[in-house]
Amino acid sequence: MGITGTENGVAAGFERFVQVVESLWPADQPPATIVTRAPGRLDCMGGMADYSGALVLQMPIERAAYVAAGRRDDQRIHVEIASPRPEGEPARFSWPISLFYQSDGQFLMPAALGRHFDACPWARHIAGVMLCMLESGDVPHLAGGVTLVVQSDIPIRAGLASSAAIQVATAKAIATLMGVECDARRIVQACRTANVEVVGAEPGLVDHLTCLLGEADHLLQIRCQPDDVLGQLPLPDEVIFAGVEIGSRLPIYAQRYSDNRVSSLLGRYLIDRIVKKSGDVGDPTGGYLANVSPNEYVRRFRNELPVKIKGKDFAARFGIPADVDGLLDPDRIYKVRSRTEHHIYENDRTHRLMERLARARRTGERDALVEAGELMYASHWSYGQRCGMASIETDLLVNFIRDRGAARGLYGAKVTGAGCGGTVAVLMADTPQAHQALAEACECFAGKTRLHPQILVGSSPGAMSFGHRTLD
Repeated sequence: MGITGTENGVAAGFERFVQVVESLWPADQPPATIVTRAPGRLDCMGGMADYSGALVLQMPIERAAYVAAGRRDDQRIHVEIASPRPEGEPARFSWPISLFYQSDGQFLMPAALGRHFDACPWARHIAGVMLCMLESGDVPHLAGGVTLVVQSDIPIRAGLASSAAIQVATAKAIATLMGVECDARRIVQACRTANVEVVGAEPGLVDHLTCLLGEADHLLQIRCQPDDVLGQLPLPDEVIFAGVEIGSRLPIYAQRYSDNRVSSLLGRYLIDRIVKKSGDVGDPTGGYLANVSPNEYVRRFRNELPVKIKGKDFAARFGIPADVDGLLDPDRIYKVRSRTEHHIYENDRTHRLMERLARARRTGERDALVEAGELMYASHWSYGQRCGMASIETDLLVNFIRDRGAARGLYGAKVTGAGCGGTVAVLMADTPQAHQALAEACECFAGKTRLHPQILVGSSPGAMSFGHRTLD
């Protein structure tokens, strides 16, 4: 079981990375000139409900991705990755700048670019960001070529935004190297477009924003309608969020995430139909499921939603909503009611958690932290029972944490992000007793599962606050 904390701060991480750059930089090319950094993120509440317009609370973690950049003189892009590198993938990859263009001078289609990186999938993230920045005009050219060295200590496939952090750090590095000022909105757009169109990943709404805009030891509040950043919420004194990366994730998590997304969008579509048929004035969703209150959901809509329905049966009865066109599988069964209500209740829970944490900071009231923890346990239950996105392993760890409880400084815990394993978020006191209790819970978990969890503590600033460092 590994533990990381604030002793491995930003300055120390930067110095270690500079040593890595010196060892990997091609000797026949101009030296690296700038370094950028983007942290991973811990989803503390609301993350899976982002596409339903929910409020989400995200914290940048201490683990981060670093990118060093320098110009070349051979019209090529060359990338060295120190870590993380999935087993079987090469440690370096290069391609000509001309790869971004078709023979007629137009930009290559994103999917076509992605296929060029089948032998090195990690490089697809970097190439995708470059293409999107070129196509948007944010970066006018990559004249001469670029060398990059990339290193990250964010666990991969753990729901901690490891890919988003690399994309954000890459975008900042390319813009800086080319002398371009890019604001957060343009960087987020380039990274999201690359993620969806080149990498082929789900369109998460909060990862890149947190990697960019997060502040150390603060919760970034984002109302995903679509990108309404409400501000930074400082934590109460001597209270932290920790992450426990369990070392396991169900391979079917991506399919389950997609099914949940489609099911909740079907639920919103049906709610809109019910309102229109009733003749009521106004739109309770405003285009977002999270805008429906739990009381209104139960009173007006719950019993009108199918518990489950096949895609082809839904299409035959109701048509195909525009936002699931191409996503609706005619032969899959969609559990519309339970998935819909998870998003409605999760948004409500997130607002209440935010209020409890603000009250605890203002008054020092410990009961408010206990109540906040109960909201996290409720979210974890909903992930599993309403959405099927928990796992035996995360349930086991959350139970071990709950057994030790608030009396020992462990207030609450829940699975994060897209669930099905990955990382558990823990609200806890920042005291030796609480850290010992969490370590004991992880030791019990390791004994039961033979997995090796990592406890991740500490927070750090986002990429915009870090800016860039110039290398001599």
